[in-house]
Amino acid sequence: MLKFLVIRHGETQSNVERRFSGHQDVVLTEKGIWQAQQLSYRLKDEQIDIAYSSDLKRAIHTAKIILRERDISLSIEPRFREISFGDWEGFRLEEYASENGEGNRPGWWNQPDSPLSGGESVLDLRKRVKTALDKVITEHDEEDKCKTIVIVCHGGVTRMIIGLALDIPIRKIWHIRQQSTALNVIRYDKNSGFFVNSVNDIAHITLLEKKEEPIEK
Repeated sequence: MLKFLVIRHGETQSNVERRFSGHQDVVLTEKGIWQAQQLSYRLKDEQIDIAYSSDLKRAIHTAKIILRERDISLSIEPRFREISFGDWEGFRLEEYASENGEGNRPGWWNQPDSPLSGGESVLDLRKRVKTALDKVITEHDEEDKCKTIVIVCHGGVTRMIIGLALDIPIRKIWHIRQQSTALNVIRYDKNSGFFVNSVNDIAHITLLEKKEEPIEK
């Protein structure tokens, strides 16, 4: 039995400005660091056995904050990297349309087999995420043990993992909301398959934002 804690990275400036980041190696904002700290505190009593991260800085930084003083090595898995947006990276949707013409507005979410200009297709993303997830399951699933595995990655990747777990049509994964440091809990049993316990859980930050006060770090 495996328990996956699938986590989106903390806020970046590109998130704030609603820009396509993709493979760009952007960093966390101060708020993004705070979000990761709150999630770390929330998970302080959670047994974590194994940890994976995308190879991009925003995911690695989030993962290291979450793991903090735990004696757990962080495995870097490039196949958990965000989808490559190619020519659109660094642009806001409105900027790209303005610069390249309204007819060139991206419609990749409805055309999963069409590669993005200079980037990947959604099917490309699905293939590499599934390969990485299958590898993690093969390496760590043991019949007589329950292990908790953290995967820190990106919004497109967390959606894809949830979509794979629930066998959601690939065009529908973009309807799954994933906010900064969203926690998604998924269980896997080789006999029964996947069970999704929670999606886009951000209680560690929403409760605090309402109270406007920090908690212990």
